[in-house]
Amino acid sequence: MAEGLFRALAEEDGAEVHVASAGIGAMEGMAPSANSRIAMEEEGHDISAQRSQMLTPPMVSEFTHIFGMSRSHIEVIRSYFPEALEKTFVLREFLTDDGLDLDVPDPIGGNLEEYRHTRNLIKEAMPGILKFVTTGELGA
Repeated sequence: MAEGLFRALAEEDGAEVHVASAGIGAMEGMAPSANSRIAMEEEGHDISAQRSQMLTPPMVSEFTHIFGMSRSHIEVIRSYFPEALEKTFVLREFLTDDGLDLDVPDPIGGNLEEYRHTRNLIKEAMPGILKFVTTGELGA
């Protein structure tokens, strides 16, 4: 969902960024779950063509920014790829409200409402991430 939301926001903004999604425990080539597709279709985004892939050393080398859904994701990425330390971030750390929980729950196996909640948490973070990626500035 994050890939689809960020891609749509970047296109809407006219930002020229390459967007990809990869996981630290992903099964290669899996389509988005039905609830992911439905939650995104509700926002006008079709993610049905996206496929899962593992985060690889070439990706880590090529990508300028790597965002994880939770602090534990970032810790794992940094342990596997210490060279990525300075370019890995928690997705929600770019929100300006310091009282917010940074971690986005993984809705896998959950109901549609759980997917909507996750989608909304991700969507809320996207403007700040786009600003950071395109300008280096923090905040939305």
